[in-house]
Amino acid sequence: MKGVVRVKVHSTESVERVKQAVRNVLGEIKLHKSDDGRGSILKGDLEKMEDLLPIRQLIARMRIRDAAFSFLTQSSTDDRLSFGLNKQAAYAGRASFHSADVSVLGPIQFQITGEIENIVGFLCGKF
Repeated sequence: MKGVVRVKVHSTESVERVKQAVRNVLGEIKLHKSDDGRGSILKGDLEKMEDLLPIRQLIARMRIRDAAFSFLTQSSTDDRLSFGLNKQAAYAGRASFHSADVSVLGPIQFQITGEIENIVGFLCGKF
């Protein structure tokens, strides 16, 4: 498994609060900051399944395993999983999967490659 988490930090947002939102769903991940002219981008690497354990625990705690499984299955291909989590919900310690046009501030975006069926099963407690 290999993946990346990316999140755009708009000029009206606090970089520290956005970092905290990411850490609320991923734990102590190392984030790198770069500027794109209109704001900042925070990026972190996901290298092993255990890096996703905090999201798995959050999904279980919120009792949304089946809904998450359905959403993540629809958001995947054979070798790629792409999904977003709402930044405001993540800051509050919740998992709210991002749908297009829902959040003006944009999501915490995940791109993961590998054995996607196993990854989705792991996240949703199916395997």
